[in-house]
Amino acid sequence: MTTNQVKLFDINFDNLTMLEAINRIEDTVEINKKNNQCSYVVTPNVDHIVNTYKNEKFKQVYDNADLILVDGMPIVQASRVLKSELKEKVSGSDLTPELFKLAQKKQYKVFIFGSREGVADLAIQKIQKDFNYDFPIKGFSPPFGFEKDPIVLQECIQKVVDYQPDMLLVSLGSPKGEFFIYNHLSELKVPVSLQIGASIDFIAGTVKRAPVWMQKSSLEWFYRFVKEPKRMFRRYFINDSLFFKIFIQEYVAKKRGN
Repeated sequence: MTTNQVKLFDINFDNLTMLEAINRIEDTVEINKKNNQCSYVVTPNVDHIVNTYKNEKFKQVYDNADLILVDGMPIVQASRVLKSELKEKVSGSDLTPELFKLAQKKQYKVFIFGSREGVADLAIQKIQKDFNYDFPIKGFSPPFGFEKDPIVLQECIQKVVDYQPDMLLVSLGSPKGEFFIYNHLSELKVPVSLQIGASIDFIAGTVKRAPVWMQKSSLEWFYRFVKEPKRMFRRYFINDSLFFKIFIQEYVAKKRGN
């Protein structure tokens, strides 16, 4: 573990501000382009942490990530209680617009893989209109269940390979997005890949994000639950309830360690 990492919940978080994260990603893109290497970034939230405890393969994805950025104020606040403070939230939804700024500055090629049909195109149109961006960018929405059909999967991977992007933004939902990147990293041959969740939907305007005050108050999850109660109930109130147990175990362990 390097000096700029904080270990919480058995995950080595890179303790970076948004600006530091963007600078790190830029450096990684440049180094990997020069050396023909590939890296990937993950942004764990509460749900992801719970799933690393429940799914050994998912934990492996996190253990091998090149950059781990904290997604969610509940984790930031938990880090303060545990006296292992993370600097700030660097969620995929906040990171994605900054990645577009970076792409514009460096004229990086960006490929958006995932989301529903047409959503990536809407997001691309919006950033080009609102910010006058002209960096190369392309979007593709794979068919449902593409990962289960070897032929369709290879066709999807080839679309990324043919475009030769500098950054791959995957919007497939978790854990599908992380597994797609991890399982096919060497085939995709992209300098930096990231699973960004619903970020593209937020930018396109097809999904409304919580108000900023809710984001800062650890209530973004509640906003999403109110908007999609049937889909989010199991995630927030059943699956993620395990996080309280994980947090208490870590709190007790740190107290004993002191």
